[in-house]
Amino acid sequence: MKWGKRQTKSEKSEQPEVVEDGKNIESDSTAEIEYELHEWAGETRLVLDQLLILKEVPHVWQGATLVVREEDEEVADQLIEEAESTSLPTLEADAETIEYETTGWSDSEQASFSSLLVRLGIPYEFSDEGSLVVQASDEEAIETALDAFQVVNDERPELDGLDANSLLTEVFVSCDRLRRDYRDDAGVGEILRLTPLLVEHRPPFGIEANLWDGIGKRAIDLVELLSEGSGDEEEIKSQASGLAEILRSMT
Repeated sequence: MKWGKRQTKSEKSEQPEVVEDGKNIESDSTAEIEYELHEWAGETRLVLDQLLILKEVPHVWQGATLVVREEDEEVADQLIEEAESTSLPTLEADAETIEYETTGWSDSEQASFSSLLVRLGIPYEFSDEGSLVVQASDEEAIETALDAFQVVNDERPELDGLDANSLLTEVFVSCDRLRRDYRDDAGVGEILRLTPLLVEHRPPFGIEANLWDGIGKRAIDLVELLSEGSGDEEEIKSQASGLAEILRSMT
């Protein structure tokens, strides 16, 4: 794969802006390095861009030309070599695909997960709307990768196994009371107390992140129905019953 490099100088006021962590910043250096990457595939330039973001290297793309500060030349050379050596699998043209919403992710989170998919050999691309597009045949592998990625990047404190089981049991008991009587004082009081504990902790070992967060979301919805007075008897009982059934299979 071919590429060219050259050094340029410009007046500080005329310098192009460079990008760091998705934000435009102005470089203090008047010397820049330009990498001509026109012969690279777009997927390979994407890999390089993700590596630059992960290493927090300020940069800007002018078409297929990469521009970095002179002081970042050495690390840029290393990352270009790494990107060249990376074989990025691509989606099959006639394959059935599925999309995952990732628009709320930061640039570094998106870059980190993309690098994980490259290491796993899973083909992917991002849509114009920012969604992750993968082949339907890779759904199970993607779900596993997403779950592991979410746990690693979850900064909430963790409950140990016994505390988590106790918490889920208490949430189940409160939901079971509410599905029988939506005005049960003990049930209302307990779900109001337990829900913050549930959502403020990351999933313990052995419980999938999506399942844990889904339980937290259902608990929040139930609390909102109870506290805002917006839910009628059947709605509250239905919400409590649905959450209780999920917890019954876990406790």
